[in-house]
Amino acid sequence: MAAVSPPLVPPLLFARISGILVAALVISWALLFKSSFLPHSSLPSQEDLIFAVLHPLLMVIGFILISGEAILIHRWLPGSRNLKKSVHLCLQGVALGCGVFGVWTKFHGQDGIVANFFSLHSWMGLICVSLFGAQ
Repeated sequence: MAAVSPPLVPPLLFARISGILVAALVISWALLFKSSFLPHSSLPSQEDLIFAVLHPLLMVIGFILISGEAILIHRWLPGSRNLKKSVHLCLQGVALGCGVFGVWTKFHGQDGIVANFFSLHSWMGLICVSLFGAQ
C-alpha cells in the first residue's frame, strides 16, 4: 500500500490567515488613510491617488493571494484532477489579469510610462508579470 501523507491543515491554515491579514492591512491602508506612496510635495489629483492605491491593492490581493490560492488548490480541493486543473487555470487567469491591470494603473498616472522605469522595483515587477504570463 502507498503511504498516505497527512493533511496539511496547519500550514494551509497559516497561509490563509497570513493572506487574509495582509489583504486586510492593504485594504485598511487604502480606505482609512486615503493615501499612497506618492510624494506629498506633488499633491496628486484624486484620479492619480486612486490609481496609486489600486496598484498595491491589485498586486497584493490579486497577483499574490489569488495566485497563491491557485497553487494550494491541488492540496485542499476535493474532486477529480481535471476539476483541480480547471480551477487552478481560472484562478491563475484572474491573478494574471489583476497583475496586468495593476501594472496598467501604475502607468496611467500623470507622470506617464517613462517615469516608472527608474527603479529596480518597476523593472522586477514588469519582468515578474511578463514571466508569469509566459508561464
